[in-house]
Amino acid sequence: MLGLHILLAVGLAAFAGAANPLGVAAAFVVIYVALRLARQLLGIERYLRRLEIGVAFAAWFIGEVFRATLDVARIVLAREVAPQPAVIALRLRRPGDRFATVLGALLTLTPGTMALDYRPQTGVMYIHALDAGNAEGVEAGVREIERRLLRWLDAGNATAAERTHGGTDT
Repeated sequence: MLGLHILLAVGLAAFAGAANPLGVAAAFVVIYVALRLARQLLGIERYLRRLEIGVAFAAWFIGEVFRATLDVARIVLAREVAPQPAVIALRLRRPGDRFATVLGALLTLTPGTMALDYRPQTGVMYIHALDAGNAEGVEAGVREIERRLLRWLDAGNATAAERTHGGTDT
């Protein structure tokens, strides 16, 4: 469905003569509004919820990357800062290779952290943090990424009640 959404947005932008990134973004919004208005008719409530949560996650994560970049710059450029690097073992809330790979990639994209290893037998991921003077703070940051990522990944899934009783999504 997302592929169709992107294809419609690019087609609308090209048709309007605005085949540049800003035109495609505007067309994407126009198509989103049209899909939002027709969501019940087309039966795409879950798709739209997943799209909305995904866009919110991406915006939040970009903000986190900028914040982490400033923290690393402060550590590198300050004269009196003594970082305390550490490796932290963290048991994932959802063990599994696929989830661990995505979470590890997101952690590694965040300046100052790096996913080192994942043990599928125990569900433990080892994370290197540039400044882990406050291990609870590092864990809280990783848990927040994990929580938001799980919310996005689970957004389009039917609940157990919907699967057994054929409930509808609002």
